Amino acid sequence: MQKNTENSREQKLPCGRLVTVPLDKQKQDNAKKFEIWKEQLKNYLEQNRLKYSEQRWKIAKLILGTKGHFNAQEIVQEVMKTHPGIGPATVYRNLKLLCDARILKETLVDAHGVAIYEAYDELHHDHIVCLDCNEIFEFHNSKIETLQAGVANEMMFTEVRHKHVIYAKCRYKKKKV
Repeated sequence: MQKNTENSREQKLPCGRLVTVPLDKQKQDNAKKFEIWKEQLKNYLEQNRLKYSEQRWKIAKLILGTKGHFNAQEIVQEVMKTHPGIGPATVYRNLKLLCDARILKETLVDAHGVAIYEAYDELHHDHIVCLDCNEIFEFHNSKIETLQAGVANEMMFTEVRHKHVIYAKCRYKKKKV
């Protein structure tokens, strides 16, 4: 049974697991986010003596409008469908540029060795990749964060950033059978 609330809905994954998916926020909130990202991109380009172009912003806007996690090939296909005049090489170059500008981030490499991206978010989270359905689950656990910080400190390091990715087989499907 799928439940819907005012702010979320449940969705069934290929393995049968139900996950709660937040509904899109109001368009005004998204418009504000896009303006912030556009200014951030312009500032980055200016600082690095690179040119701002509407073509570059079209790619960024399409990427930033994509919810969740995605790979470069998915973005290339979507850009070519939406903006046929923009080629794959331009999209790939801009993926790197958007990562450098901290608008986009390479989140992880999936089980097949493909880089996965998501919009840059100041709120840290880690990931579990289901090897059965390839779904990516986000989580935050303050105990893990505290342990990681402790290990870095004990080894005389100051953490700058980290990625914590768990690749796992789904027990949910076996439980349901």
